[in-house]
Amino acid sequence: MGVVLGVSLILIGCSEKEIKRDIDLQKKDTIASSSISKTIEFVHIERQQSADSVEYKVIIPDSSISGIGNFSPIFYDTLPGYYTFRGTPFRDQKQMGELDSLPTQIHIDWVFRTSIGAGSTGADGSHRSWGGGAGWTGQPNLIISPDKTRMNILQGSLCGKVYSLDYGTGKEIDSAFDTKIPIKGSISSDPEYPGIVYVGQGIRYTQECGARAINIKKNTLLSFLSGDDKHSKRYWGALDSSPLIWGQFLLWPAENGILYKLIRSEKGLKIHSKFVYTVKGNNHLGIESSIAVYGQYGIITDNGGSIICVDLNTLQPMWYSNNTDDTDATPVISIEDGKPFVYTGCEVDKQGKQGFALFRKLDVVNGKEIWRFSLACHSIANGSYIYNGGMLGTPLLGKSNCSSMIFTSFSQYKPGNTGLFAAFDKITGKVLWQTPLSAYTWSSPIGYITKQGQFIILLGDVIGNLYVIDGQSGNIITQKRVGQNFESSPIAYGNTAIIASRGNSFFRISLR
Repeated sequence: MGVVLGVSLILIGCSEKEIKRDIDLQKKDTIASSSISKTIEFVHIERQQSADSVEYKVIIPDSSISGIGNFSPIFYDTLPGYYTFRGTPFRDQKQMGELDSLPTQIHIDWVFRTSIGAGSTGADGSHRSWGGGAGWTGQPNLIISPDKTRMNILQGSLCGKVYSLDYGTGKEIDSAFDTKIPIKGSISSDPEYPGIVYVGQGIRYTQECGARAINIKKNTLLSFLSGDDKHSKRYWGALDSSPLIWGQFLLWPAENGILYKLIRSEKGLKIHSKFVYTVKGNNHLGIESSIAVYGQYGIITDNGGSIICVDLNTLQPMWYSNNTDDTDATPVISIEDGKPFVYTGCEVDKQGKQGFALFRKLDVVNGKEIWRFSLACHSIANGSYIYNGGMLGTPLLGKSNCSSMIFTSFSQYKPGNTGLFAAFDKITGKVLWQTPLSAYTWSSPIGYITKQGQFIILLGDVIGNLYVIDGQSGNIITQKRVGQNFESSPIAYGNTAIIASRGNSFFRISLR
């Protein structure tokens, strides 16, 4: 199905001039090592026949503003810190940690205790309290002032609050904003409008799910867009994904099956346009992963295992790939010899109690598969709750002495609570090593580089362990039980990390 008339107007083609914005940004911090550069010449993508599998509408409530975006990564490659999940449009961990030497211990620098959320009385979360702390994906933002005298942590919590903490001490800076509904994904902050934070909710609770723009400094709600959208093909309004700034827009996929292109300002958010789609032969909708962006193209993955490349100017699909099952892990884009590739994988969900988790490399230009790895995994039940196995954490690209490698984890590959962490050759897909963990993990790994050029990995699991792993060999250098359950993903800064646990705890740890 082609583009059809929406509420007001359908934008077709790319003939309009790009919107130019004069934004005074900080100079790039010397510690930042973004893999995205202004010198990248983005490759044009032609529509592939595979896109015919996607039936879609583009609905544009606000036709007064051009849909053409300025896709320069100016915000993310000039600012130190983390403003969105994994720090960049490529979702490739913008900022590696730095270590003087090979670490031998994990030290707890501080612990912040959150509130504990009240129990639900609604049907969708009946008789269950989600507690505090943070769950999947739960990665914090790190905001650094231009003179580097202030470093703030912004963290969403399952208790429904967004906390603002001092990085050095773990003490609250601004009053927590209470959405009164569990925050299960990763928040995003707006570098152009300091203090504005974008918050989605993962559980329908005492308040309505949707996209919230808040001012954390003033503790005010700026705008709310309900996830119960009349155009959606799925009645579930949660937003676990971490939105991404793209020029004057905010790109935000939702679990109702819609990709939103939102206009952002100091007053909050309003809808510019929507990509509403279904896939032939696949009725499973909902996007929990975060969108990865390459120039003017976005890559989304959904609960049905669909991988779709979308032209963000026109919101038209460019190619489609079937990932076979629910794909919650965020795709990661990598530039290799000037060519863009995307790494992604699926879990075991729609396949039933047992199935195969895939880890795949695709060509961003045409969606064609370069290689795949398949591993038998299973889901486990705890009462009425099902915990899916397979790949739920976002892959990590290697750096330094591991620049030819990519790493990911697999949950429940053997009976019981089992986890496996593995390294792959980026070119061939060959498994270089596999390291069994003490428990499974949904958390996304992060990387550090020593002064000697060694790539070191930090990873958490669901029984509260933190692992420090040698990227070259897969050997566990050290391991420590720290939290209750690390579903959330950490961020790295220097020799430290911020990571939230289920329960009611945020931690800052250091590798020594």
